[in-house]
Amino acid sequence: MKRTPLIIREYDEIPIEGQLTRADIEELSKFDRKVFKVRNGNLAANNHVGIITTSSGAVLEILPKVDLQEEDDGEHEHTRRVFLQMLRCWRGLSARLPPSDIRALSRFPMLEVFVRQFLERVTEIARHGLARQYRSVQDNLPYLRGRIAFAEHIRENLVNNARFHVAFDELTSKRAVNRLIHTTLTRLSRWVQESGNRQLLREALVKIAEIPQSTNIHADWREHDVDRSMPHYEEAMAWIGLFLFDQGLATYSGSHQNLSVLFPMEQVYEHFVTDCFRRYQRAYRVKSQGPQKFIASLDGQAAFKLMPDISLIRGDAVSFILDAKWKRIDAARDYPKHEIDQADIYQLYAYAKRYQCPAVALIYPRNRHFQQHITYRLFDGIRLLAIPFDLTQPEVSTKHIVKELQVSCHHSEKKYNAW
Repeated sequence: MKRTPLIIREYDEIPIEGQLTRADIEELSKFDRKVFKVRNGNLAANNHVGIITTSSGAVLEILPKVDLQEEDDGEHEHTRRVFLQMLRCWRGLSARLPPSDIRALSRFPMLEVFVRQFLERVTEIARHGLARQYRSVQDNLPYLRGRIAFAEHIRENLVNNARFHVAFDELTSKRAVNRLIHTTLTRLSRWVQESGNRQLLREALVKIAEIPQSTNIHADWREHDVDRSMPHYEEAMAWIGLFLFDQGLATYSGSHQNLSVLFPMEQVYEHFVTDCFRRYQRAYRVKSQGPQKFIASLDGQAAFKLMPDISLIRGDAVSFILDAKWKRIDAARDYPKHEIDQADIYQLYAYAKRYQCPAVALIYPRNRHFQQHITYRLFDGIRLLAIPFDLTQPEVSTKHIVKELQVSCHHSEKKYNAW
């Protein structure tokens, strides 16, 4: 019997009693420590978001810990929609998440959302026709085809003149990409529950029934090739990379052939903020992971490379440097650090000095305890801002941050001696 997914958020502890059994939790404990950690003796989610299954059929859905304008998100629909919008910008996901689909699909569990995208791509492939390629075949046939393989023909047909051992090239759709699609569809059939997805899955399996499944998915993945004649395969293969291989994240060490699709929130958030600055402001050119400079040299050789997350550039000069951090800041605490990592301050200060920026900023997700920016004045006049980014209003947040940086720049001093 299908089980309802258990939904938790980042950093939440997994309940021992309920939808997951102790055996399920034992399986989950074998995942990479980037995904789960032990807290107070219990297993808790870390900072990866997505879905994980267990051998018993349990599905765990991990959602990002975001504060929404509306207090009530009991069905998790709004949180899911915010995350899927962020995920569209993640450069590790080459598959497409159409914005028109996000609102409609966010009411479903994340697994069903990802499966729907894959099934729609497979439907498109079937509509174009399965890609075929020539392969070399040797066979002992009752008729002549291609050329005779004389050594094998003599060995096998010395006393049987009615057959020919031949070698020939055959145009076939039984190639690695199609075997991987069939294998993925079969594995997903265990987990899909939504009626529309099940219908698409059945139709896809019928259309690919003549293709055998992979006997070695790793060999087929190494062999598969999406050439210029089959661009409609690209996104389907990107989803297969996630469904079959947890692309970029080796998470499981047990014997169960689990299904997990997990995304690192640090990267997802950084790429989302970068994309917002490219889309929603025109005052500055945006450079990601650059421009690269070195902070030291040894015997004339450069050392210790600097690669800022986000640089806002006007003309040839770097005006501001931003660092996007997926962390909850508590500005309400009567404590000047407000849980900001001191190492991040050192890093931003190094950026400011090396790139000669009057102001730099740490961009954190907005939450109920962090809704107004904090301005730190460093000892030599540089201003360092910690600024909340509202994930539900990215355009408003982007324009607000640019304005705050410009205002801060005007107020920056060459020297600040008030200590």
